[in-house]
Amino acid sequence: MGKGKEQVKLMDMPEPKTKEGYIIVNVKAAGVCGSDILIMEDKHPYEAPVILGHEFAGEVAETKDGWKEGERVTSQTTFSTCGKCYLCKSGNPQLCPEKKVIGIKAHGAFTSKILVPIEGLHRIPKNLSFEEASITEIGADVVYALNERANLQPGEFVAIFGPGPVGIFATQVAKATGAEVAIVGTKTERDEYRLSLAEKLGADHVLYAEENPAEEIRKLTNNNGADISMEASGSAAACIEAIKATRNLGKVIAFGIPKGEVTIPWNKLVFTGIEIIFHLSSTWTSWEKILKLMEMGKVKTKPMIKVYKLEDWEKAFEDFKHGKTVKTVLIPGEE
Repeated sequence: MGKGKEQVKLMDMPEPKTKEGYIIVNVKAAGVCGSDILIMEDKHPYEAPVILGHEFAGEVAETKDGWKEGERVTSQTTFSTCGKCYLCKSGNPQLCPEKKVIGIKAHGAFTSKILVPIEGLHRIPKNLSFEEASITEIGADVVYALNERANLQPGEFVAIFGPGPVGIFATQVAKATGAEVAIVGTKTERDEYRLSLAEKLGADHVLYAEENPAEEIRKLTNNNGADISMEASGSAAACIEAIKATRNLGKVIAFGIPKGEVTIPWNKLVFTGIEIIFHLSSTWTSWEKILKLMEMGKVKTKPMIKVYKLEDWEKAFEDFKHGKTVKTVLIPGEE
């Protein structure tokens, strides 16, 4: 795509060439993310021209550095980092200020072949299809936020605001960890479908934004509040509600990205001891953990996805944008 609004189009591109530290993967399935829609609308940072798509699964196209041609893989989304800053050297390259993300500042997966860093590859369990594995990235983000950063423990109460892909992944990860889960959505056709799916996949309580969910969550927790609240909707109102729903010394995970500024009651928060964790990206370990949960059947992605051919990307984008699918997956045509 080029720079500017509505510049996305299907076109022929040169095949990627291999280089040291990188490997070519034949793309078999690629997930559409909200950021892809925002890039199409010129509302998200990116470097043009660039092939979109950072969620994918495929087969290794060359035997190289311990990887064999034909191995089934998915990949982390980082294409490159500076390798020199404090964050890179301290083991947190996912937060490097010079990071280039696949499908945003480096060519992505809405194509037949992609060049990716070898260090970001992960093997797909044999019982998962390419389509199921193509959206692993969201689950890895959730595991990083809930388990690795917020240190979710069995028996805790988790409140999830927003029944989108993140919220449904979070529901399953929290349940797999042994938590009690409440998920909050709106009384819209889009959210009703997603809330129903979240309930089928393990949510203990379904609540509505229109009915004072913070108060309901306190009733469900002996008036204590949630141990962890995850804001995954990007709604400014939900950010405040998530804080209200959380117990003293609890944790709020800021996962969604609000369109505007959020005003929080800072003075009151000082007296609650609530920890607010601003989430971004994932880690190598969180990818391995989510793939294991998916292999064990603790986290299911098949109920979340609808598959389209790559040439039907416009309909796929439109359906995803308007909530007709929880996750949209594109399949490149045969060579």
